Amino acid sequence: MVGPMGRRLRRREVLIGVEGLALLRGLFDSDDGAAEARLAEVRWVMDRDQDAELGAPIDVPELDVTAGYGRWSATYDTPGNPLISVEQPAVWSLLEASPPGAALDAACGTGRHTRRLCELGHRVVGVDATPEMLRRARLAAPGAGLARGDLARLPLRTASVDLAVCSLALDHSPALSGPIAELARVTRPGGRVVISDVHPVLSSIGVAAYFQDAGGASAFVRNHRHLHGEYLEAFAAAGLGVRRCLEPRFGPGQVAMQRMAMRHVPGAAAAAYLDLPAALVWDLARR
Repeated sequence: MVGPMGRRLRRREVLIGVEGLALLRGLFDSDDGAAEARLAEVRWVMDRDQDAELGAPIDVPELDVTAGYGRWSATYDTPGNPLISVEQPAVWSLLEASPPGAALDAACGTGRHTRRLCELGHRVVGVDATPEMLRRARLAAPGAGLARGDLARLPLRTASVDLAVCSLALDHSPALSGPIAELARVTRPGGRVVISDVHPVLSSIGVAAYFQDAGGASAFVRNHRHLHGEYLEAFAAAGLGVRRCLEPRFGPGQVAMQRMAMRHVPGAAAAAYLDLPAALVWDLARR
């Protein structure tokens, strides 16, 4: 154990988890041969004499949102993040259908959506709690206004934007009601709110915001898992109506990004992750 705010993981734990997920998903849809292949791999992974690397400990401290994303900022946008590769096309498809106007990118991070909004002709304000992320966003979207702020207290006037975007952030909040009420508050009646996050299926199988920083050290920021019904309750209380709900899934490209699993147990990685719901994207109208 690293301590009360982290874990000392071993690759063996991760691989056994992948094998277990693959077995469960194929319990009634795969044949005996596939199941035997998974069980043979489990025996190999558990054989301590086969590969010492599998038992080597990895210290993974838990960090709060600001500290975690500060450390992650330098590597967050590097290619190979399977969640971003699924989430971004779905979000951009909605942004491209929004007429130019005043837009907010809440929890803007490195500015990947901020930049896209600017390219689409919006007048954009990006807000984030992490100074290191804001520095990245300034480089990515020099034409946007950027400010440090919290999702629970956005530094914008009421009904001041036509479009509010919040990407991969609400799952770090223990409760949805406050941040969603703030997104609704700053959006004018008739405006649009686009929210993306980790799909609750992923959160339910233990996925967290795990990352490696520029020096190769690992850490994670906790996800809290919000189900569809919790979102719907928060939307109704905030005066937001659902236009669409997109649930993009992992494809072969995202499976290939599961580097540890693909290196050691590629068959199990495909069986575990392919077609798994990965992101939850809400297209909402401010009433």
